[in-house]
Amino acid sequence: MITTQHSNHVVVTFDRAAKRNSMDLAAWTELREAVEAAAEDPANRAIVVRGDQRSFCAGNDIDAMRALDGPQAAKDYFVTGMLPTFRAIAASPLPVVTVVEGSALGGGVELVTWSDIVIAGPGATFGLPEAKIGVWATVYFGAMPAASSRRLGARLALAGDVIGHTEAKELGLATYAVAADDVEPTLARVLAGIAAGAPDAVARSKRWLNRELLADGVDASAAALTELSERTLPGAEFAGRMADFLAAKAARAAMKAGVR
Repeated sequence: MITTQHSNHVVVTFDRAAKRNSMDLAAWTELREAVEAAAEDPANRAIVVRGDQRSFCAGNDIDAMRALDGPQAAKDYFVTGMLPTFRAIAASPLPVVTVVEGSALGGGVELVTWSDIVIAGPGATFGLPEAKIGVWATVYFGAMPAASSRRLGARLALAGDVIGHTEAKELGLATYAVAADDVEPTLARVLAGIAAGAPDAVARSKRWLNRELLADGVDASAAALTELSERTLPGAEFAGRMADFLAAKAARAAMKAGVR
């Protein structure tokens, strides 16, 4: 995680490119701490979260999930460790602006859903492929009544669709869908617009915008993550799907090595 302080905002950039910017517990904690620290500086007016042009964020690191030893360890990771990051994003008095230029998968879509403003470049794609490995989009479903829609959730989580930046804007997942050359100018314009508002008025506006997300979305997400930890992860279906996923991954790696 790279945190860069600018004159009136902070940029948090994921830096696990080798793992498509997937998240482990340390990364979730770093992101939460960066969001909370940004609000402590009265000069800051916004927080920008971004990945790279290949991948915004691929969700939870598979290796981190495989290392979880039983339901309590899973709850410690997801409910105690990960969920507070989403709450920090929604509760921060500073608007959180997410810039997506590559793929957002699983937890990456969830980060987008909990953010306040989303700028999507032409290479941005959005998907919730969790069911393919026997898990499900817990924090997305927790936030959905306040921040997304049932129809979009069904497309991404049930049908397995992957949508691009224009459709994401049309369906309310992205705020702006822009050309590659317009990503930075759009970000600059959004940040200038935020900075033009009175800080207390902006903070109160965000708090009212997010009142349902904070009142219901956090508790619903905690319940979903608890169910995931206690019912899904210990089950045979998840074990089988994970084994198939890892075997396919090993086969791809072997084939790639053979080509070289």
